[in-house]
Formats: sequence, structure tokens, C-alpha cells
Amino acid sequence: MKKMNFILQSKGGSGKSMLAYLLALKNEDNPLTYFIDFDSSVKSSTQQLKFLQGRTPARFAKMNLLDERGKIDRQRLFENLQILAQKPYEEFFLDFGAPESEQFTSLFSKDYTIEEFKQIADELDVEFIFNIVVAGGSSYLPCTSYLDNIVGFNQQNFSIVIYINEFSFQNYKSLIAEIESYAKGNSDNIRGVSYFGDFDTDAAPHKNILRYISEGKGMNAYVFIEKIKIQKELQKLL
Repeated sequence: MKKMNFILQSKGGSGKSMLAYLLALKNEDNPLTYFIDFDSSVKSSTQQLKFLQGRTPARFAKMNLLDERGKIDRQRLFENLQILAQKPYEEFFLDFGAPESEQFTSLFSKDYTIEEFKQIADELDVEFIFNIVVAGGSSYLPCTSYLDNIVGFNQQNFSIVIYINEFSFQNYKSLIAEIESYAKGNSDNIRGVSYFGDFDTDAAPHKNILRYISEGKGMNAYVFIEKIKIQKELQKLL
């Protein structure tokens, strides 16, 4: 069965695009994976996934949920999911921007029930996975509020994975234990907790890695200590 991984978080700057980059780097040599930038505002993934663009077969696409007025049309999500399901790939990674992530939850409060969304997944013969990014600091409360919203409406229909933006918790280690406890308490919904982004901006190798990410470099850009660090980072991803 094909898999579609939704990378979600309504709080901007939480690390969704960095996670999309790391997942793309981990799958750089897997031609059966396909990455989509759904972010209509920042489009960080379009910049950071340059190393996948222009390949044959295609590995990257830009799609959007905007109508002719430039407003987000939630109904367009289903049209795009149907298009993707027909493509000859096994796994898809959908990077939603903050506005798109917010509208994603509105689907289930205004348009559809989660059971109807499950019916769509069944008809497409695709497994949907919700990957929720959580950052620390001032982003913690809005990030965890969004997570709790997703868990609340999911009702065990889809797997949820929490991705903790590790460096953003540098001064808030106790909050990581809080998230892990939350995940255990909701194990019927949450498949696991993973970590990413442990890059110290004051360390030289990490500065280079962050530059490579912003420039959209592939694995061949990494050498020596940088390569060891990035490979360690990729091993943490679920």
C-alpha cells in the first residue's frame, strides 16, 4: 500500500521544511519516494529540495490549495491527493505550510468527518500518516495545541508521529519529557516520537550543515565531520 506523509504544524518557523529536507536527504537514492511542496507562502522546501529537482523520473513537485482568488480551497486537497495516488511511487511526503496546516484541521470541523477522510484513503488505497512537528520555546504552546487538536479529531483512524525539533528545546529539556508522556498516554493514536534538528548554530560543522540545507545541497556536499553528523541525524528519523 502506498503511503502519504503529511508534514503538519500551523505554527510558522517550527521546522517543517527542515524536517522535509532531512527526510528527502534520507531518501535521496530511493526513486520510489516523491516530495511535494504545498506551502503557498514561504516555499522553503522548493529552495531546500533543489537536489531532488530536475531528476528523471521526477522526485519533486509544487502543488497548492489556492483558488483563483488566491484563497486556500480545502476541497483542492482531495483533487491533488487523487493525482498523487495515480503516480508510480510508493511513498509521498507532503510539506504543508502554516496556513495549509491550519486549513487541514478545518476540514474536520467544517467539511468532513475523520471517518469520511478515512474512506477517501481507503478508496485511494493509500495509508495517510500525520507527522506533527513540535518546537520549543515560545512555539511550544501553539505547537502542542495543534498536536492536541489533531489527536482529538483523529480518533485512531490514522497513525500520528510527533517530530520534536530538538535544538529548539535546548533550554526546555523538561518539556521533551512532557511530550513523551503525552505520546504514551495517547498511544492508541500516536505511533511514535522522533527527533530532528540538533544543530548548534555556534558550532562550525553545524553552521555548514545549515548552510547546505538552505542552499538545497544533496549528500555529496557533506564531507568528513559534516557527513558523520548528518548521517547520525538521518538515523533518528522514523
